[in-house]
Amino acid sequence: MTRNPWLILGLIVPCLAACETPVPEAGRIPSAAPARDGAGGVGPRHYLSDMAHAGTQQAAAPAARDQIGSGAGPAGGAQPPPPGYPSPAVCPPPPKPVGGGVGAAPSNALPAMPFPAAWQKVLTDLTTSGAVPGAVVIIKSPAWGVRVGTAGYADLATKAPMAPGLQFRVGSISKIFLAQTILQLEQEGRLRLTDPVIKYLGGDPVIAGIPHINDITVAQLLQMDSGITNYLGAPKIGYSPQVAPQKAFTPDQLMSVLSTANGETPLPPDFAPRATYPNPYWVTLFQSAPPAPAPYPFWYYSNSNYILLGMIAEQVSGLPADQVISRYVIDRLGLGDTYFARDDSRTPAMHGYTKWGSIPYPVQVYDDWCDVTALNPSYAWTAGAIVSTPWDLLKLSEAMFKTDALLNQGTKVKWYNFASADIHIGWQVMGYGMGGLMQPTRWYGMARGHGGAFPGYKSLLYYFFDEDTSFILATNTWDKDWEAVALDALMPLVSSAVTTPEPPNGAWGVVRQGSSAVVRWQAGRLYGSLYQVYAGTDATAVDAATMDNVPPGVVLTTAMTPVAVVSADAGRTLYWKVDTYRPGDPVPVIPGPLWSFTPQ
Repeated sequence: MTRNPWLILGLIVPCLAACETPVPEAGRIPSAAPARDGAGGVGPRHYLSDMAHAGTQQAAAPAARDQIGSGAGPAGGAQPPPPGYPSPAVCPPPPKPVGGGVGAAPSNALPAMPFPAAWQKVLTDLTTSGAVPGAVVIIKSPAWGVRVGTAGYADLATKAPMAPGLQFRVGSISKIFLAQTILQLEQEGRLRLTDPVIKYLGGDPVIAGIPHINDITVAQLLQMDSGITNYLGAPKIGYSPQVAPQKAFTPDQLMSVLSTANGETPLPPDFAPRATYPNPYWVTLFQSAPPAPAPYPFWYYSNSNYILLGMIAEQVSGLPADQVISRYVIDRLGLGDTYFARDDSRTPAMHGYTKWGSIPYPVQVYDDWCDVTALNPSYAWTAGAIVSTPWDLLKLSEAMFKTDALLNQGTKVKWYNFASADIHIGWQVMGYGMGGLMQPTRWYGMARGHGGAFPGYKSLLYYFFDEDTSFILATNTWDKDWEAVALDALMPLVSSAVTTPEPPNGAWGVVRQGSSAVVRWQAGRLYGSLYQVYAGTDATAVDAATMDNVPPGVVLTTAMTPVAVVSADAGRTLYWKVDTYRPGDPVPVIPGPLWSFTPQ
């Protein structure tokens, strides 16, 4: 039985204009943040991240906001699980490290500068408030170079600090790895996106017993418009991270809850393949005025699609899933600290924590952080079992979006084919590409990439193509939506700084006026009432300078307009930056990037 599309429309159409999660002001961690969704695991956590990695298909609670702080539930601490959820919720002992560390020289690490103070405050506020145990973010852009920010701890027991070279579970960013593998197999002519799934998996009675499977193609799996529901909706699988964290699953066992092959009633599909619904914007804005635009295809985020794709990758390549993904992505790009976790024999150096359980309980079930690092990832398999580091993910992002190292331009035309995700409550406004590719639209830019959630972890890999900026984030809790809060606080600061320096950055032979030089710039996205210009010959000191901390050798000049005069010695490189100052604004300072020129 399929879901009634009009019931779905009845839920979503009124929300298109009014129910989207509020966006925090630039650079500010709000006093409230999105609460964890309910048991459904398919409800509105935040569309920038993976919202469907655990849980069952019971009613999902709408996105709410509670006070930032210890992460306590509505009653201020742990509560008994509601009826129908695993009980009691007992936190297991912390795991012993099992070969999951990374050496002193992580793969793909780049020379980097620290976050400006205003950026760093975003991460520091998240950890000191108790929202997350630790966080690490890498930002790379032409204006800023490579910047790294860390806060909090990777291991609360040892107080090991967060670092960008630490391995962690990336959750549904794993879908990127698998999709890039499938698309390369298509690129080699070994499969076609229009091929029916049964061409490769029809001999498996479990797969043959999935409703509508004869009508579903490889492309529909990649783009998540097959209608196959999320296998994690079955309690015996969805609850397993909480009740049997070391339990191993095979792909057939994961898919069996969708199939009639075992004689049991399967989870019903979300919709029939190629089902459509009326354009929601037309319905809400124009009612019935003709002519009506073309309908939208149904779309729903379901991990089941990427389990089936993993099975297809094995059939086409003749290799186990971990080996084919390694051959086509991990080894090809030299991601030396990345691997496909087949079981729980290795644990990441970055420990994962939760107060809300290893499944999405609707209430807090632990009084303090529970270490859930030691969990068998086979329940997520090709939909979420990859372990990587932020440095390796940056390398992946740059390779996918800025080179042809994996996909050629012809294949990218197919990859950049987007379906609207508006039908999925909480995902407005976003498109989903032909394989592991989200395209969210935010007021500060449009990105491509993917988010990830796995018990104890949240992650983001996004490339803001209009700004040539990569954004990589890892936090070691999956409680609530702090990864999205951090993104919405940091990226406006990154993209709103002053631009267009004069003299141009790196210029040589700049003509002075006496012992000084005139510098100019263009206001950024957010205007300031005045500008603070820092200049000196020590790049590190100038970059670290703030109005409250001006290092020796750095000169601070205040300007009311985008022009200033700075002291400059002939033949000696001068470093300078301009911070936008907005007194009385919730975001009082927007830091500027570091520039330089050499006067003659």
